[in-house]
Amino acid sequence: MKSIKILAPLALLLALAACDDKPAPFGDFENRVSIEQSSEVSTIFVKQTTLSDERSFYATTPKPVDRDVTLLFAADESRVADYNRRYGASAVMLPADFYEIEGAEALIAAGTNRSEQVTVRFHDLDRLDTEALHVLPVSMSSSDGLARLASARTVYYVLQGAAIINVVATLSEGNYIAFDEVLDGESASCKVLDNLEAFTLEALIRCRSTVLDAGIKTVMGIEGHCLIRISDNGLAPNQLQVVLPTPYGTSNFSEAATCLIPAEKWTHIALTCDVASGRMILYIDGQVAIDKSGNTFKAVNLGTPYVNPSREVYGFNIGYSYTLGRELDGDITECRVWNVVRSQEEIAANVYEVDPGSEGLVAYWKFDEATGETIRDHTGNGNSGKAHAALKWTSVSLPEAAGTPEGGADEN
Repeated sequence: MKSIKILAPLALLLALAACDDKPAPFGDFENRVSIEQSSEVSTIFVKQTTLSDERSFYATTPKPVDRDVTLLFAADESRVADYNRRYGASAVMLPADFYEIEGAEALIAAGTNRSEQVTVRFHDLDRLDTEALHVLPVSMSSSDGLARLASARTVYYVLQGAAIINVVATLSEGNYIAFDEVLDGESASCKVLDNLEAFTLEALIRCRSTVLDAGIKTVMGIEGHCLIRISDNGLAPNQLQVVLPTPYGTSNFSEAATCLIPAEKWTHIALTCDVASGRMILYIDGQVAIDKSGNTFKAVNLGTPYVNPSREVYGFNIGYSYTLGRELDGDITECRVWNVVRSQEEIAANVYEVDPGSEGLVAYWKFDEATGETIRDHTGNGNSGKAHAALKWTSVSLPEAAGTPEGGADEN
């Protein structure tokens, strides 16, 4: 009995000692470094107008490193064959004169677990032969003695010839693009969207069959101030309506004969308004749907939330107004805000793309990210939006060739 009493405390001490071998809170495992990426393949669509692009990534470890670790990254032509084998492709290595790697020597500082940013800059892409598929594998070539995770040491940048529009965002019930972090009436970036005495709003949309069902579907704008939406009380389910501010509240504009939005078909919408003259024109697919003159309008403020008489606050959104249940159910791309009245000819000639530096263009959301939930403002004004929920991205090829069936393939 005495030997049992002696052995029991000894076993307890040994067990405690074994627990102490695992440093809290990470445990006892090898600290391997890997490239932080949502996908190992990143596709860059190269159009005739594409001159440059850039993509960035970091390297991370599961737990902080106990010393400075220097990582080296380099183009890795030996991985081209691996890419082709795994993805059933016939890609060739991107020539060196089309890219440069900035931050190819990146540090993970002691006590941290994330490296400095590595950026791959692509340039002179207008000279690239887009008939061939190109790939640029970038691998972690050295990790300063730290073990590398073999399955996450390379990222593949794939460059392929493209149509003008190759991917769009698909909005559905419960999802829309919000701008409350930037269009708050206070940030410097929002001012370009305020006090619009003359403006043009554009969007290219493809509604689902639900556009033929009762209920409001929203394209873009601010509830109770300036809004483009589909349907309302007394309107057909797929009848487009425009709401504009007046000194007395708002005025609504629609025409049953000319404002019907089809299901499963790409439709371009453009609204122009000149406050001084009181004229508004709504174009659908480049054709005049409404032309009203002699109105009394107020300047539009899309950068500042609208506060209605009931003290309810509404900001600018794409695909949302008033409350959930009024989202745009369908695909969307090429949303733009101009501080000028665009002509019918300008609108019809630039449905699928405009130069982000165009005079008068103050916000430009292309919806071409193909990943993530952030929708970038291509004007450089910084008014990027964020999806309310995880976005679905859909592959397309626009403009469509004659005879091409409507529809698209899901990207994710």
